[in-house]
Amino acid sequence: MALPKPIRPEYSTTIPSTKKKIKYQPFTVKEEKILVLAAESGDNEEITNAIINILNRCVTSPQDFNVEELALFDIEYLFLKARSKSAGENIEVRVTDPDDETCTVFHSINIDKIGIERTEGHTDLIDLGGEMQVQMKYPDISFFTDGINNEDLTSSLSTISRCIKSIIAGEEVFSRMEMGESELEEWLEGLTTEQFKKIVGFFQSMPKLSHSFTLKNNNKGTEFKVKLEGLADFF
Repeated sequence: MALPKPIRPEYSTTIPSTKKKIKYQPFTVKEEKILVLAAESGDNEEITNAIINILNRCVTSPQDFNVEELALFDIEYLFLKARSKSAGENIEVRVTDPDDETCTVFHSINIDKIGIERTEGHTDLIDLGGEMQVQMKYPDISFFTDGINNEDLTSSLSTISRCIKSIIAGEEVFSRMEMGESELEEWLEGLTTEQFKKIVGFFQSMPKLSHSFTLKNNNKGTEFKVKLEGLADFF
């Protein structure tokens, strides 16, 4: 006689970028094991695939849900929510005082207190002047492996190119699907420094998973502030 199938509870939440409601279930023991093995492998591609597959299985509604269509900060938020319902709503992080490497503090964080930080005035439609605009899309799961790098011109060009949704010139709209890589790179290189900075600013001000708190350095009797950003900082 077959054993009864375990009942998985169902929860609801709202995707931060789209404001759409979804229903999801917590991770199973098997899925937790997959995540642990992926993390231990140190292979970023394996970790990314594990996150995609597990979250797609955990979300029960809507039926056409696809985690690869979400912004990276949406995925990080949803991952924490699903994991908290499985492994507990508190996670412990190890934090070192940036001014004193000898001071390490373990700190417990309630996952429900971790939210999406938004910058006032942020928009995904960048006005470059002269009736020229760029419609951006948020970095997706592919950036989990590569990271969002705008430290130099070459890295910025690559990041921006991957996140342009369309270019608008007056009444004409040029979809990203219509542009070749070399054509788009040439267009970006033709921007003024000021126009380029405006697009880079999109990444600097976009929503992000964030949590801030203050801890005490018992060695010195002083306090230091901590700000965790992105999924990697919480594990």
